[in-house]
Amino acid sequence: MILSLDASTARASVALVSGQSVAREEFLDSPRGRGGALFSTLQAILSDGVQLSRVIVGTGPGSYNGIRSAIAVAWGVSAARTIPLIGISSLLGLDEAIYCAVGDARRGQYYFACVRDGNFIAEPELLEESQIADALKRFPHAPVFAPAPIEFVPGLVVRTPSAVRLARLAADWTPNFPQPIYLKAPHITTPRQKRGSLEK
Repeated sequence: MILSLDASTARASVALVSGQSVAREEFLDSPRGRGGALFSTLQAILSDGVQLSRVIVGTGPGSYNGIRSAIAVAWGVSAARTIPLIGISSLLGLDEAIYCAVGDARRGQYYFACVRDGNFIAEPELLEESQIADALKRFPHAPVFAPAPIEFVPGLVVRTPSAVRLARLAADWTPNFPQPIYLKAPHITTPRQKRGSLEK
């Protein structure tokens, strides 16, 4: 039995998969990558005493906090049960023969990739809004998926990664060292100094 999870978008996915059989699949709200719902869902699934053979986790790109939380909990389950751990790009988790994946990377930038039969034919990259149209023209017959609406992308379909799809793709992969796919550095703001505080 494989445990698979992805929290790269605001709609996280957790699944138990054995071959082509899906024992359990849960989709849950994970706004801004908050891990509470993910942790409670995993706790409920694992409390049934299921025997796991490996853990598969989506590595992004997407939500900075969500990806980190998913990888951390996947590491914990893998280490506690001494079972293999595999990381796989979340963008491969859309169940279609060929498609383009687009997502808002904030501050006027977007990630883009194209997939055929579970493999990238255009690796994930970071683009400006003005570059998205040209990127999509390279794959005119591929549907375009995104985890949330993007107004300037015509014909876009909102769809999020499936843990079941990730499990089936990576079921026979060699265990690896999951690393978050960050196409840009995290945006960190410096806390403002409180009024009335004394400088030292």
